[in-house]
Parts: sequence; structure tokens; C-alpha cells
Amino acid sequence: MATRDALNSAPKQYPSVPSRFFTPERILFLVLFLLSLGGIGVSDFSLDVGFWYWLVMVPIFACASIYHAWGESTKKGEPWKGVLVRLILHWAAMMAAVYLVYLLQHAGRISQGDAGLILLLTLSLTVFLGGIHFNWRFAVLGVILGGTVAMAALVEKYLWLMVVPVIVGALLVVFWKTAASKK
Repeated sequence: MATRDALNSAPKQYPSVPSRFFTPERILFLVLFLLSLGGIGVSDFSLDVGFWYWLVMVPIFACASIYHAWGESTKKGEPWKGVLVRLILHWAAMMAAVYLVYLLQHAGRISQGDAGLILLLTLSLTVFLGGIHFNWRFAVLGVILGGTVAMAALVEKYLWLMVVPVIVGALLVVFWKTAASKK
């Protein structure tokens, strides 16, 4: 009896701030963000490698989007088939945009460096719209990616110095939302 009382009176263990903040979902979004930034550099480096890089990025983002939308739809009791069809069409449009941007680049209509920025802009819009329709977290990521494109266009020389505050700001927003939801 005394041991049960001792167990009940023991202080509750709360998870540490880093373990609450760095959840697998948040780490996934951070990885997606960093991969999309890498696409700008890869596209500047090589047209062919950049084209394949972006073609691989689309299914990666699509899989993350499908995973999160599936979780949301099961919580809401929505039929999964309709959500899956919409997501496949949503990301197929992005895949077509990747092809069209590189078609423009091959035709000499846009430069190799511009192709990476255009694709990041296209990805940010696709991710944002995915967030509007499927999971709000993707909308936040889309805004962050769009802000990165704007920074790259305005201050290409200092882009890598400005990415750090964007990442820190995004992490603070997520941390704030997590702390507010725990109350």
C-alpha cells in the first residue's frame, strides 16, 4: 500500500522541450524545406541533374502530403479514395510544371539559374495549395518556401545568410503553436 502511495505522489514527468519540439512530423517538414533549398543549388549547377532532382522531389513531397492527408481524412471520417485521387492529380500537375519549366529552359526562354527559382516558386504554390486543401502545415511550409523565393530574387547574393532567420522563425511559430495547444 505504501509503495502505491509513493508511486502516486511521485512528480509527473513531462517531456523535455526539445523532444516536444522535434517531433517526427516537424523533422520531416524541416527536411522537406532543406531539400527544396538544395534544388536551387542543384539547378544552378547542372541542367540535367537539376531536372532529375526536381522530378524526384515531387514524389517525395507527394508522399509526405498523402501521408498527412490520409491521417486527417481518417480522423474526419472522409472517404480515402476521393482524397487520394485529388492528391494524385494535385502532385501530377506539379510534375507537369517541372517538365514545362525545363522545356522552357532547353528552348532558351529562361536561364538555368532562373529555372531553379521558378521550380521552387511552383513547389511553394503547390505545397501551399496542398495545405489549403489537405493539411494546414503544408500551407505554412508553402509560405516559407515562397518567402525563400522572394528573398532569393531580391537578395540572391545573401540568400544563405537570410535562410537561417526564416528557419528560426518557422521553428518558433511551430513551437508557439505546440505550446499553445498543450495549455
